[in-house]
Amino acid sequence: MIITLIRIFIIFIPLGFALQVSQPYRVVGKQGEVSLHCSFGPKSRLEEMQVSLYKGSHGRERICSVFVNLSEPYFTTDGTVNCRGNISSGRVDMIISGLRGEDTDLYRCEIEILFPPPYVRGVGKGTVVYIQETPNCPTASSLSQSQSQRQTSEREAVKDDLGPLPLLYAILIITSCSFILQIIICKWRASSSMAPMLSQKESYMKF
Repeated sequence: MIITLIRIFIIFIPLGFALQVSQPYRVVGKQGEVSLHCSFGPKSRLEEMQVSLYKGSHGRERICSVFVNLSEPYFTTDGTVNCRGNISSGRVDMIISGLRGEDTDLYRCEIEILFPPPYVRGVGKGTVVYIQETPNCPTASSLSQSQSQRQTSEREAVKDDLGPLPLLYAILIITSCSFILQIIICKWRASSSMAPMLSQKESYMKF
């Protein structure tokens, strides 16, 4: 009889400390990130606990799970989808990152009190997490940059098309100046060579 009472005490006492976990009904995430809060009780002094997040109506797919010592209540996990946050009195505040639109689903918090005993576990009813898809629309800065690049390429194309013309103009100008200079020099030489002959002719006419 005493052994039976001890068994009943061991089995049913932990059930008296069943952990109640509550979650918001719905949250909306942006840019692949969402904030989720899970409250639990009783709010007794805790030291060690396990926090897990499950995806799906029955919570079969585990997204993240972390052991937390309440002396350092901040936590973070690694992975394509990661969870980070902290635990305060009766509350787990976490940020889930790396989500996409297709990850919109029901998410359940599981809280396990590991120490001090007795071990208790609670699972929330779930939160509908809606992840907004980020549209691939060009921003104002990207449009401005694209326009600037297009204008630069157009100027370079014009330069490539008109590349020989400035050189041709320079050659024509230099040739014309050289030709005109040669004519001037030839006339000057001719006039200077005619000057002695004219002076001799004038002297003959005097006689």
